Amino acid sequence: MKGCELVVIYADILFAINFSMDFLSLFICSMILKRKTSRWRIIVGSLIGALYGVIDVVLGLNKIFSVILCIIFSFVMCVVSFWGVKLKDLLTSTALLLGVGAALGGTMSLIYSFMNKIFAGVIEKIEPTTSYNGARFFLIASITAIVSIIFARVFLREKENKVATLRVEYDGTEYKFEGLVDSGNKLRDPLSQKPVILLSGAVALAQKIKIKDDKYKRFIPYGDVSGKGILKGVMPKKIYVNDALVDGIICVSERADFSGYNALIPSCLL
Repeated sequence: MKGCELVVIYADILFAINFSMDFLSLFICSMILKRKTSRWRIIVGSLIGALYGVIDVVLGLNKIFSVILCIIFSFVMCVVSFWGVKLKDLLTSTALLLGVGAALGGTMSLIYSFMNKIFAGVIEKIEPTTSYNGARFFLIASITAIVSIIFARVFLREKENKVATLRVEYDGTEYKFEGLVDSGNKLRDPLSQKPVILLSGAVALAQKIKIKDDKYKRFIPYGDVSGKGILKGVMPKKIYVNDALVDGIICVSERADFSGYNALIPSCLL
């Protein structure tokens, strides 16, 4: 029909774009929320999200049903990627994933618009039939894939570099574990202003502290994406981070671990 423009969308390229975007979104969520996960879980979660993207376009779902289905698939992606966390944490992850996905989508739209200005008239010579042609989709898919790979490598490298050995002398016993160093851990004792080391509730020292209520010396208020509360803390006889004696407070967290580690160490103690 004259005046109408045929839009051709390639399912394989659309799948690749959605997979790259979902992969990057899940990685960002795992960093922000410090969720324990693996690349394979994120890959499977991204495949589920990419499948939804293709289904949505192929079936031409109405906006209301599309939004509902998007929320459901996002929840499933979080279940697969962050397996084992509580329902409340899964809902938080889902909300963050939707927000991150929307932000990345807006960013890629800006990149797409910028590309149009730079390559105006060039791409049309390659495939002049449509405005959303295969060449454009291929370029966007390539950019998102490259960004995802770079982000994953940087994330993993930083994760490897931000690990420290923690030794704690408490009640005549020395406890040793590997801790994750986190610049985002800004918790401090309101009275002494000493930095707080968060300890997983699953390790032996945390269990010992929980039993001995008379050993609680500090109460540390906190607030994060999951809510607000009070952490019970103690001041051990000695705390060592990478064999350096530091002055801090140990608090017990309800979390089972911190991305596979038993403690979350504030970066100011290094």
